Amino acid sequence: MYLDNMDLKQILSDFCIFLSANKGLSVKTVESYESDLKPFCEYFKDRQLDNINLFDYVNNLKKLYKPASLNRKLSSLRAFLTFIRKHYQLEIDLSYLKNVKVNFKIEKPIDYEFLKTLFTDTRNGLILLFFYATGLRVSELINLKISDIYFDAGLIRVVTKGSKMRLLPVSMDVLLKIKDYIANIRSAYSNSESKDYLFLSKQGKPFTRAAIWKIIKQESRAKGFDLHPHSLRHLYATHLLERGANIKIIQELLGHSSLNTTQRYTFVSDEALNKAFKETDYYKE
Repeated sequence: MYLDNMDLKQILSDFCIFLSANKGLSVKTVESYESDLKPFCEYFKDRQLDNINLFDYVNNLKKLYKPASLNRKLSSLRAFLTFIRKHYQLEIDLSYLKNVKVNFKIEKPIDYEFLKTLFTDTRNGLILLFFYATGLRVSELINLKISDIYFDAGLIRVVTKGSKMRLLPVSMDVLLKIKDYIANIRSAYSNSESKDYLFLSKQGKPFTRAAIWKIIKQESRAKGFDLHPHSLRHLYATHLLERGANIKIIQELLGHSSLNTTQRYTFVSDEALNKAFKETDYYKE
């Protein structure tokens, strides 16, 4: 069954308001939903929203996107169509909107002595350092404010997915560098629109996700690496694990609800495995 004359763009607008007001999602998260769903609304502008056409649309998505990106779009679509079914009495089959299997690529660790060459005392260098020192997601870093940093306590307050909040310990050495950045570097980028955001673009505004990705790509390639924000998050977790941190603690620091997700972020080097074995080998003489 389908509904005639559905104004999907208006429904999408209502859905975004629902996500913000009822679900408490952040502006950036709502914008991501909207971005995922605009092509869907455009596709069905001149088509009936029924099971056959929906099946064709999903098949087209599967041809265009890799599994991880596809699953995000399918998740957005499931949420949107569930909203439509509830509020507009649309009978439509969502069973073929299931996520596809993702084969996760394990990030091999980079020795810290090589990695620290990226951490220059510039805005971009400090962005990379802060990613590595905290394990933040891109969305968490670009929304971080100076008022979220408790310099004396060595903590930062992070608002994460679903408007959850967690406190993260941060090295006092790193925070001293951030304090120096605020005093001597940030002012070169700030203006009347900057508000309290920690890291600012040349326009004095918070960074977009795309801009952060570009910075990390450019800065890392200049040093012979090929990193992205999640690489630094993986390295944060892996180096903690290699230094003896409990994986449950790492789960809390990363803000994961599932331990399985945390395990995908960690890669233990052969050297670390051999060291751990030698230290715990109770058969040795």
